[in-house]
Amino acid sequence: MHDRLGGGGIKEYRQKVSNVLHSDIHHGLGRRQHQMNTRSDLQIAAACPTCSPEEPRLHHIIRQHGAEVLVRCDDCGSVHTVISKPVRTASVRTIVSRGEDSERYTTELPADHEVYVGDELLVDDPSADEVHLVEVASVESDGRRTVVATAAEIDTIWARAIDEVTVKIAIHDGTRTESIRMQVFGDQEYTVGAIEKIGWKNARIIRIKLHKRGFKKNKGDVVLAKDIKRIFAERIR
Repeated sequence: MHDRLGGGGIKEYRQKVSNVLHSDIHHGLGRRQHQMNTRSDLQIAAACPTCSPEEPRLHHIIRQHGAEVLVRCDDCGSVHTVISKPVRTASVRTIVSRGEDSERYTTELPADHEVYVGDELLVDDPSADEVHLVEVASVESDGRRTVVATAAEIDTIWARAIDEVTVKIAIHDGTRTESIRMQVFGDQEYTVGAIEKIGWKNARIIRIKLHKRGFKKNKGDVVLAKDIKRIFAERIR
């Protein structure tokens, strides 16, 4: 576009854009329609023919008509048109476990998006009109389990819900061990050495077993609930 516009063409192009915008408003598109077409709160990354023809820069979207998007460069302020390319997507079967239960969903991902074991994804639940945060536990592609695959090649994603999780806690009181389960938000923090109110009991966390193997047992170690397999604690009287 830079070559086609030439040196003085940029200025002329800006004037044409200004005239078009003025004409749209002046000839009665109406305030409501103008607001629908004006999307200055949204941004995209695109090459700027004036200040950065090779590297993408942030642009504010002025308006969009079909695949043509009129944008303003955040760096130099020039206005130009970019063509939005449709993104090819893949519908991926996703099995989400939550405790003892599992649910099947369909997740739309860009076809070339790589999914790794351990990634966090948002999964739509149309029946409940909700979105769940999940962690990928396994990826199945071409009938085999793998640690990474592009969305278009994935048969099934196996994941566990981490927006809300069940934390298993084993509390030892000197003579016996009691097992307790607590439903908490996945980002709740637990600290080794801290005293927690668990039910009507006070207990000090002595170590935490992780989902991804290993333990945290040094005083002050902090673990999010979504990463915990089991907490071991001692009763405080």
